[in-house]
Amino acid sequence: MEVSAFQAWNEFAFISMAVAAGYLGAVWVITFTVRMAVRFRGDRPSACRPGEMVHQALKVSGRLWDHYRTAALLFGVSFLLLVNFGRYGWWEPMSAFINVLILLCFLPPLGFAALKMVQLARYRLRLAGLLDLHMQMAQRLVEAQLRGNRVYPSVRINDIVLDNVIVGRNGVYTVQLIAPPPGGESIKYERNGLIVQPGGYRLNLREYNNGVRGLASALSEEVGTTINIVPVVVVSDCRIESSENGGPLLVSLQACASFVSYRDNESFLHDEDITKISAWLGRQGLEDPPRTLQAAVALLERQIDWPALV
Repeated sequence: MEVSAFQAWNEFAFISMAVAAGYLGAVWVITFTVRMAVRFRGDRPSACRPGEMVHQALKVSGRLWDHYRTAALLFGVSFLLLVNFGRYGWWEPMSAFINVLILLCFLPPLGFAALKMVQLARYRLRLAGLLDLHMQMAQRLVEAQLRGNRVYPSVRINDIVLDNVIVGRNGVYTVQLIAPPPGGESIKYERNGLIVQPGGYRLNLREYNNGVRGLASALSEEVGTTINIVPVVVVSDCRIESSENGGPLLVSLQACASFVSYRDNESFLHDEDITKISAWLGRQGLEDPPRTLQAAVALLERQIDWPALV
């Protein structure tokens, strides 16, 4: 390629990058303005669907993915238009060395942007897989409803969201879905966490336990008597081994409704207790959905890992 043509391509790439950067800048300004505006008005509570956190994360990451994809499309279209129809020769000639330096300045941001898009796409694939597990669990929890229990998905306790809360005569259950990392073959409860083998990967349950205690405190205050919560952890695609005492009930995804046959005399509820608890749970909702990707990732950081850049 001749030096003049090489220089022209550098100039065209710079203009195309400016177009893409201008678009992202305009999007950021509009998004920031809207985000500030909604702080001064009441938000409608989000629908408490199964896997509501994952729905919200997919929504936020989807908007960001659309912006990145549009910026990449603007860059490509602008560059092609300039190469084919742009004016050559209206700039001062530069040496081949300077043109190579300019090209090397373009490559890092373009490569980083491409890697970030791949990273975001991988995260959305993981979210889609987790949402599918939530939908499978919701279908199987219909069995609990058929037995006279009430199912409340995505119940928020302070900053913690419990995947499902089940209320029935046998008591109150919190059902949390855990998706072990790829390659996990067996899982067991040990020292306030789940240990996945092989590799000994540890899934901490501290936040989930805090949510269970917070729910028990809130319901006890609402009913006026002590409410015992039975924690249930649903594990997908992993063999469940015998665990330490004092931990949650570990059940498989295929048998996730089997806990409804679990009886604990201390957890038994009367009809008036069920009515009060159901009324309280019916008022709960994700009234403040995440508005940024960072907030969505933080909300799900203990259920799904943010993929590495490479």
